[in-house]
Amino acid sequence: MGERHPTDQDDAALVARAQAGEVEAFGSLYERYFDLVFRYLRSRVGDSQEAEDLSATVFLRAYQALRRYQERGWRFSAFLYGIARNALSDHFRHNRLEFPVEDLEGDAAAEGSPDQEFASRESSERIREVLDALPPDYQEVIRLRVILGLPTPEVAHWMRRSDGAIRVLLHRALRAARKRMLENDETQS
Repeated sequence: MGERHPTDQDDAALVARAQAGEVEAFGSLYERYFDLVFRYLRSRVGDSQEAEDLSATVFLRAYQALRRYQERGWRFSAFLYGIARNALSDHFRHNRLEFPVEDLEGDAAAEGSPDQEFASRESSERIREVLDALPPDYQEVIRLRVILGLPTPEVAHWMRRSDGAIRVLLHRALRAARKRMLENDETQS
């Protein structure tokens, strides 16, 4: 599998302690991964409050399923991502909603000047339009690898594909996104 990162070793120790009933160890995992899970969920639902509620659901389910978790060479975050995907699926099925277009603005735009905020919103809107036009697998690989910055092996595990397949998929997704952006620029000129 290759070399493990120190945080992976820390995660393995925290998981083992949490599985033994140490609530503080799970609290450390929660603190370590809450932002990652929250950002992923917010990118899918587009609303911070909903994403916060879903994040709480994810960590509750993770805590309940912790005894069944076995590392098997994959990071704990991959375990959380699987739970997050299921929680999203349940959320959208329960509310009979379609998956929304990605909200890429985040909190950074709110902190800038009005000009920066406008440029950020305009850029985010263009990116949303481009992503929305891409196939779902392309959208997902761009979200995970580019927007969330996850390493290729983790994205491969989450998407149930090989590392090589993810690299090819990402290349194709970015090429398709670039082509779509150029087409949009030409039609606006």
